[in-house]
Amino acid sequence: MSSDELPRAPSGRVPRWVVDEAAGQVPSSNGWASPVVVEPVPAPRRRSLWVRLGVVAVVAGLGWWLATAVLPGMLQEADAPWLDGIVVGRVPEPTPEVAALADEMFLTDEGRDLLYSSRPELLGAEEFAGRCAREGDDAAAPTGGAVGCYHSTAGGLQVGGRIVIYQPADARLRGFVVETAAHELLHAAWNELSPTERTTVTAALEGVVAGIDPADDLHAQLDGSVGIHAGNRATELFSYVGTQVWAPGGLDPALEAQYARFVTDREALVGVHTAFQQQIDTLTSDVNTAQEALSQRLFDQQVATAQLDADTTRLAQYRSTIEQEEARLAALPASERARSLLAWTWLDGTPLPEAPASELIASARALLARDEAALAARAEALRVSGEEITAEETRVAGLRADAEALFAQLAPA
Repeated sequence: MSSDELPRAPSGRVPRWVVDEAAGQVPSSNGWASPVVVEPVPAPRRRSLWVRLGVVAVVAGLGWWLATAVLPGMLQEADAPWLDGIVVGRVPEPTPEVAALADEMFLTDEGRDLLYSSRPELLGAEEFAGRCAREGDDAAAPTGGAVGCYHSTAGGLQVGGRIVIYQPADARLRGFVVETAAHELLHAAWNELSPTERTTVTAALEGVVAGIDPADDLHAQLDGSVGIHAGNRATELFSYVGTQVWAPGGLDPALEAQYARFVTDREALVGVHTAFQQQIDTLTSDVNTAQEALSQRLFDQQVATAQLDADTTRLAQYRSTIEQEEARLAALPASERARSLLAWTWLDGTPLPEAPASELIASARALLARDEAALAARAEALRVSGEEITAEETRVAGLRADAEALFAQLAPA
């Protein structure tokens, strides 16, 4: 029965005995309710001190293990860039070599963290071999060979990957290493973009590439890097354009905004590529110019030598003619020798007017001596120039060999 259904006194209050009776309690004879007997509840048994200490130790050990072994790893691997400045070890401390590389790549703090988190490896040709092979590629195809990659242990472009860079031994190829590292860093950066950002950036990238001269090497490089992996075109576009293409004032603002997250001075970064290409072009031009000059000198030497030989032969004929006239005059009687007259034109066109034979022969002898001295001087000059040409051939061969060796280092294979 609810309290609203109980009988009430004229004052409106419900007497206590009515409440007790409705609750099934029998009122006492004196009008008071019977006391409620409550059974005593036994006190709980207290665990021993050692048991409690053991429980505390187990809980503390479990907490320590979670905090030191499990949680740091989870925090380090979590895809949450905001943790980079909070969780110790999430961004590895770079080696001096990698830190210097970051400076040369003009990276922002976010770009540096991304580079360091990718744990870049700079490897020589032998160590680099096979580190950037991709599943499905034809190993026998002459694609020019990779010089760097951003990949996981399973290969391919993956989130949370590692950067591997081929580093030639020749210090003159430093720009090549910086450009390669920046290219791979931008692959890692691509994975940091949201799907919406990627869509916007890809459209801008395609527009940029469409405006580049079809003969530009960038197209061949892009095609070679994408290969059969058409899905990688967008990230390759992002890396190639980011490291090789610049226009006064920058490219599409939406595109430059994404690059600016990772690179402080993209114009300077593209300048690394431009300077390296100029270095290669200058080296090639120097070798070609030296080779062309050497070829011209060799040709001139051959022509001069042939002319000297011809002039020597012709002068020898004039010498022979003089000697014959001298012998003829010597055989004549003195009276006839005195009356003998001769006229001659020397080999260079110098006229020798008619005169007594002995006088004319004397004049011819003087011209012969002059020309023989000139031939001797020419022969000496050709000897000296021949030695110079030999030295130049050695020098040019060295330039060519050096250039070829340098170019060979551009491909680790």
